[in-house]
Formats: sequence, structure tokens, C-alpha cells
Amino acid sequence: MVLSLTDIETVLVENGLKKDIYRLIKYSDEVKTKAIEEGNILNRSTIIKILRGLKEEDKIVERTSNSNFVKYLVNILHMFEEITIFDEKRGTTLTRYVATYTPVSAYEIALSLLSKSFLSHYSSLYINDLTINDPKDIYINKEQSKKSPAHHPGNITQGRVDYAFSKKMRTTTMNYNFQYHEKFYRVHVLNSKNTNNTGVVRKQPLAFSKKVPTTNLERTLIDIVVRPKYSGGVKEISDAYLRAKEYIDIDKLVQYLKKFNYAYPYYKAVLFFLESADYDSTSLDRFKKNFLADANDDITFYLDYQIIEKRLNKQIGIYYPSFLDD
Repeated sequence: MVLSLTDIETVLVENGLKKDIYRLIKYSDEVKTKAIEEGNILNRSTIIKILRGLKEEDKIVERTSNSNFVKYLVNILHMFEEITIFDEKRGTTLTRYVATYTPVSAYEIALSLLSKSFLSHYSSLYINDLTINDPKDIYINKEQSKKSPAHHPGNITQGRVDYAFSKKMRTTTMNYNFQYHEKFYRVHVLNSKNTNNTGVVRKQPLAFSKKVPTTNLERTLIDIVVRPKYSGGVKEISDAYLRAKEYIDIDKLVQYLKKFNYAYPYYKAVLFFLESADYDSTSLDRFKKNFLADANDDITFYLDYQIIEKRLNKQIGIYYPSFLDD
């Protein structure tokens, strides 16, 4: 839709603008179309790209600067709002221009920070309806480049496992924060092992302007076990396994675990949560038989790092926090 001359004149008069920018207003719907193609969130490079295209099509005067173009989009037509994002590691800021013509989620803003990234851990719990919370900590993930296949030692030692889980879980140092619609969000940028984006799908929840990449149900249930601190903690994970009960594909869960080839026996943690959520015996037996000959079956594993009051599930061989029994 192109604005009529009367509409344009009204905008010019109301904002005290010169008539030589009428084309900015006349072709505002084309700006919107181009912005939708860019994902409804613009940065400096996409601003330049859209402006260049409009100039080449002779729909905007050649002398229009990037700053004036942004001023027009944000302050005159109110098509976008400016969001400042703080890089906690570098102490610098980034700017994003977020569409106001459609609902845009803070999760979409977070994903705009890193190309080819996807939502994972606590954020994927939210996207997959596995939590009743609306986390303000957002986790975006970009897998590392392909490397030679990992060669794990045939057996890891109990001492190595005990030592690793007696310490705090290592966490990312790449964090950002921003305020959006009067809420404060913190973005954690993760760099996980390469799996060729196994289990990454695209979904469009309510209040999102478009489909976004996120881990699916089964990949999420594995990721949260491997990094519980990124997932709201073991109680939140236990609840997630319970909510996933009617939807999970056990065979896909097994397939992913085998493909990821972890050095530690994370399958024990997965089995613990499956049993705690009282999955049916057929599913549990199907899961167990895939790991009967695992080289690290004799290792007593841990459900979390630095467990204060731990108890031992002897049948599985895993320590867990005592509060889970409550």
C-alpha cells in the first residue's frame, strides 16, 4: 500500500518536515516489506542495505543519510524502536532496530546477535512448552566447526568424575543484556560441540514475528542434563521430563545420545529423570538396553555439579540432590 498525497502531507505538517522527504513516507510500506525480509530486526548493515536499495530504485533522495533514515523510521513513522544491547565482556554496546508493526519477542532480538545461532537449554524449554516459567535469561547456541572425531579413552576414572563434579560448572563468558518492553534480559552465548545441528528445528510460538531455530524436544532434554545450570537447575529439568512424557520419542533420544558420543555417561542422568517421571516400563527397557554394554557403566555419575546433600541411586549408579526425593 502506498500512502496518498493527503496522508503524506498530514505526516509532513504534523512533524514539521520539509517536503523533500515525502518519498520516505510515500514508500514506507516498501521499507516494511524489506524489513520483514530481514527478520523484523535491523542492524547497521541491514539499514545500509535497505537504504541503498531504495536509492537504486529512485524511491528516496540520494543525499539521505543513514542517520536521517533511522530517525525517520524510529521517530517519525514509529515503525521501529531502538534497542541498546550491552556487551558485558567488552564493555561496549550494540544497537538493534526492532519492528513495532508486529509482535517481536526478546528471544528474536537475542538471536540477532549471532548468525546461524539457535535457542537451546532453558530457552528451548520455554519454546517447547516444557516450563511454566518465562525466563529472562536467554540461551543462544552456535555449534563449533567440524573437527576430527573425538577419541575418548575406553574408560574414564571414578576419580576424574568425582573431581570434575566437585567443582562449579564452567559457564560462558560471552554475555549480553538489554531492556525491552520494560523487562530486563540477559543473553548467554554458548558454543557447543558440532553435531551438524542435530535436532535443531524452526518454531513460531505466540508473540513471535517469525519462526526461529531451536532445539527440538529430544535434543533439549539431552542438552539440559549436560548443562543443568543453563536450564534452571535439576528441579526444573525433572519437571520438564514429566511434561514431555506424552510427546517424547525414546528411540530418537537414544539415537541422539549415541551420536553425540559424550565422554561421560550422561545416559545415566537421562535415565534418572525418565524413571523419576515414571515413564512406562516398555520405554525404560528400550532405553536401558541401548547402554548395557557401555564402557563406563561402572562409573558412579552425578546429576549436577557441587551437590550439597547428595544421595545415591544404586540401581542407576548416580548421585542426586536429596531435595528431589521431596
